[in-house]
Amino acid sequence: MPNNENITNEEKSKNIQSMFDNIADKYDFLNGVLSFAMDDKWRKKAIQLAEINDNHKVLDLACGTGDMIIEIKKQHPLCHVFGGDFSINMLHHCREKIPACPLSAADAHNLPFKDNSFDRLTIAFGFRNVTNKLKGLSEFRRVIKPGGKVCILELTKPENSFTGFFYKLYFMYILPVIGGIFSSKKAYKYLPESVYHFPKRKEYRQLIEDAGFKNITFKSLVFGAVTIAVMEK
Repeated sequence: MPNNENITNEEKSKNIQSMFDNIADKYDFLNGVLSFAMDDKWRKKAIQLAEINDNHKVLDLACGTGDMIIEIKKQHPLCHVFGGDFSINMLHHCREKIPACPLSAADAHNLPFKDNSFDRLTIAFGFRNVTNKLKGLSEFRRVIKPGGKVCILELTKPENSFTGFFYKLYFMYILPVIGGIFSSKKAYKYLPESVYHFPKRKEYRQLIEDAGFKNITFKSLVFGAVTIAVMEK
């Protein structure tokens, strides 16, 4: 029988899923506005660091409306890309943009794929929504092949106090107002909170190591406001 912590995590996950279902229509537009149109550049960099080859089988988890999948196919047109997301509405928009891409409803805590299925797993701006991060990382490791890599692109809190001050000003006060005008204020209040609760670098590395990964590297962008983590099974 699940303990109270597991019940709480499950409830949190369901709430996050519902929230993303509700903002799916505006998700692409707001991503561009709120990242100052930098999100595409960050995806390109993450894909380069993931070292994807044309013969690779790639899972893009938390695929949202498909922007990461589109960029992967631009860089590596011959690779086989699969998309997964726990938001049905996000998958609907992804299917409209990329009709030929195989898509699956997929919760990071219990992925619907066999062991050793993929050469690469990417997840962009979705890992902070995984309520049990160690379990999620363990699932990532389970579904990739030995020698395969996971690449996580995520918004993170700058650890420099000067940069962190302006980051907090934007994320905690300005971003929710902009998000509320065009979409859900609740959702864009959640965003900075999820970033501020994201593990700091030392704890993040420990989680990845505890999940059994090796050769872990981090790449910081925008003074630490964005982090790309790459790890190997």
